[in-house]
Amino acid sequence: MPSETVHPVDLHVGKRLRESRTACGVTQAELGADLGISAQQVQKYENGSNRISASKLFEIAGRLGTGIDWFFEGLAAPTAPSFAEPAAPFEAEPTAYDQTRTLIAAFKALPDDAARADALDYVRNRAERT
Repeated sequence: MPSETVHPVDLHVGKRLRESRTACGVTQAELGADLGISAQQVQKYENGSNRISASKLFEIAGRLGTGIDWFFEGLAAPTAPSFAEPAAPFEAEPTAYDQTRTLIAAFKALPDDAARADALDYVRNRAERT
């Protein structure tokens, strides 16, 4: 599909997919296998030539440990007319998703089950103290 016919939102979501996938250390083939699609389909999602359905985006977000809204961060809000008063925009902590992806990648890089268990115990203990 020529790039001039790709919708800017599809390009943005695909770019964010690539960022999240690589931050988690997941290959296109691994993500595709987890989602029941080919690596080539993941590549098409990432370059925006194929749109990601809502259900597939939901699966992707779950697999990569991010919220669906993260894929749309940085886009201008739509300007469609509304019959209701606009709600206050959701303000997520700007680094929460980045920190989560970094934590997941570090956790996956631990050498064995014992190290992962120790890390998990630390995080749980730290969370209980707050």
